[in-house]
Amino acid sequence: MGYPPIINRNEARLMSPEVRQTLDEYHLRRSFRLFECLMKDDDHGPKGAEPAVIPHIRASERSVVYYGNEFNGSYNHHNQINKFKGLYYFAWSNGFRNEEDAGQRVLVASSPDGRTWSQPRTVVGDENQGAWAHNCVAMHADKEYLYVTVMSEETEHDETVTGMRRIKPEDARIDIFRSADGQRFEKAFSYGKGIKWIFEAPRPVAQGGLLCLCTTKNDGPAALLWPKGDILAMPETIKITQPEGAWFPYGESTWYQLDSGRIMAFWRDEGMSCRLYWNYSDDGGRVWSEPILTDIPDSMSRVYAGRLADGRYFMVNNTSSLLLDRQALTLLLSDDGCCFNKVYMVNDSPSEMRRKGLLKVNGHQYPCCLADGDRLLIAYDANKEDILCEVIETKGL
Repeated sequence: MGYPPIINRNEARLMSPEVRQTLDEYHLRRSFRLFECLMKDDDHGPKGAEPAVIPHIRASERSVVYYGNEFNGSYNHHNQINKFKGLYYFAWSNGFRNEEDAGQRVLVASSPDGRTWSQPRTVVGDENQGAWAHNCVAMHADKEYLYVTVMSEETEHDETVTGMRRIKPEDARIDIFRSADGQRFEKAFSYGKGIKWIFEAPRPVAQGGLLCLCTTKNDGPAALLWPKGDILAMPETIKITQPEGAWFPYGESTWYQLDSGRIMAFWRDEGMSCRLYWNYSDDGGRVWSEPILTDIPDSMSRVYAGRLADGRYFMVNNTSSLLLDRQALTLLLSDDGCCFNKVYMVNDSPSEMRRKGLLKVNGHQYPCCLADGDRLLIAYDANKEDILCEVIETKGL
């Protein structure tokens, strides 16, 4: 006796046909080049096409915030950017070689223009802290303080154990460190051990208060709400359903809010669909739809979405349907927040790590963005090794 097929996934179309075709062409050409298969006599892959398959942004400047090596830490990742008292601040995780290994600390550098950066200062962590690893997971600012949110884990360093890290999950916690001058930081608050991961600072919602998305230790993905806007208060936790076949273990999600009030949320899927999931809330984040699969490619990496000063919506991610292919970092734009109708290349330069480490991967990855007037600053890293900042003039895009 036969059985009917099981159909258990809805899908959302969030890209225009033109953007979808452009991305398909770019990655088709790149895959043929990757495996040295010429498509025609003069083929040079996606970079040999004139004009470029995905246009690069002309009004863009790139700076190296930190150059990682065996002396100052060759693992650099978990990028965060914000503005405080007239300066830009860039914070990240810095480790000796491996991801989330003993001795990992959080550094922060400042800049007056997003182009030239100070020597970094330590927010938390040093070589005397033994088996602790500190992860930079959010950065928030108000008029008085700059806040850096840190997830700290106690590690068991055992080279014979397989995997990225040897962590005692029961000891992991999330704390907030704050500074009145951007230089000296002190511990100001602890969320304790209930939140597993967040990767984005809380942002204001139109209904009032602050919101960010996360993954909890015991109840899966969730929204965190601060109704009074006080980041040094315990947030309300709103559970979000994790759909069958998907997996959101690290809280790597992002969102923006439409003029209608609808919050549009996007989730990295560790279920290896290599596409983003999407869900929404119409009441300021208290009730959420179940996430569904979208047509937006994602190589299983961090994604950041927001709104430009001119009212358009943006998304920055690795729009590749090939697992862990993080070479191309792209910018998607949308006029209405419901359909992305433009795509630009932020960086797809050849990149290769200089020093191997556990769970390091080549490519341009983990963007965090700051829309400031007619500029969009994109904080990201190359190969989990070098820390980069892109300053984009958004007029004319």
